[in-house]
Amino acid sequence: MMRAAQARISRLRQLMKSGNMEALLVTRREDVRYLSGFNGSAGSLLIGAGKPCLITDFRYKLQAAKETSGVDIVIQKKDFFSTLRDVSFEQRLKTLWFEESALTVEELKKLRKIGLKVHGHREMLRLLRMQKDGEELISLRKAIRRAEISFLELLRYIKPGVTERELGLTLEFLMREKGARKAAFDTIVASAGNGAMPHASVSNRRLRKNDLVTIDFGAEADGYYCDITRTLSVGKPTVRQREIHQLVLNAQEACVQSIRPGISCKAVDAVAREIITRAGHGAHFGHGTGHGIGLMVHEGPSVSPLSKDQVEYGMVFTVEPGVYIPGWGGVRIEDMILVTEQGKKVLTSLPRELEILKKS
Repeated sequence: MMRAAQARISRLRQLMKSGNMEALLVTRREDVRYLSGFNGSAGSLLIGAGKPCLITDFRYKLQAAKETSGVDIVIQKKDFFSTLRDVSFEQRLKTLWFEESALTVEELKKLRKIGLKVHGHREMLRLLRMQKDGEELISLRKAIRRAEISFLELLRYIKPGVTERELGLTLEFLMREKGARKAAFDTIVASAGNGAMPHASVSNRRLRKNDLVTIDFGAEADGYYCDITRTLSVGKPTVRQREIHQLVLNAQEACVQSIRPGISCKAVDAVAREIITRAGHGAHFGHGTGHGIGLMVHEGPSVSPLSKDQVEYGMVFTVEPGVYIPGWGGVRIEDMILVTEQGKKVLTSLPRELEILKKS
């Protein structure tokens, strides 16, 4: 991790140089970890001409020394902003850049009192983190493996009478048992009519014969996350259930096939959206087709009708079209895709066909 972090800082410095940035303050927790390896909840990274400086507090003194390499660790004595002021003066900085979306209005006011010229920037670290390096891919694959093995074990618990909440808790326990520190997000188990809500919360509803069940889940590994969704049938599905599931599967497969370096993320989204709209369900697909994933469950790129991102080598993002019909239910199928030099590779491996679980 330490060697990878140093390589990432080197790439960031190249971007800073091209933007004529003297020094950059990194405050978002995921960005600090990405660039330094530090995983504490309180820490900011100052990157100037010399060695990067990690500012944290006493609680993380030992942890910072253990997790980082090639950075100066400064333990604040009073508060963060007074320490930042002192470090900036020691480095003779005149101008400091910060990421606009990472600071509150109150924090920005305090930053402006330091005595430096301050300038906001947008998207630089987002763009940097969109392309995953080899170490990140190892962690992403590990998270996927933990989640998929756990899901396959869960299948034997899915039957009439069990509640959505019980299945969600069981799956999260299985993922932690496999080594995940936590689930990537609150697991979604949405059966029958609850499936019409894309982000339904688990409920105490008991599964019934012939229900469709959508399960959206993810595990963690080394701070990285995965995100997978499958829709299953409890017993023999109806004709309409098969039709809707096949429609979503067709849209997803066509969307995956379209992925290649250079295509716009908006165009990738349009492939799935056109198939679903042509089948008369455009109004039932109201979210983006996918999102990047890594140290955050939702990060760049965005795969949606409004996206300005372009597909590039090294990106990892989800493809998850869905159809949600009020009063009936829903279907979503989600996989994680790695963009290769020539095309793409599907990282997730669970069967995508409508799995029919025997009633018991």
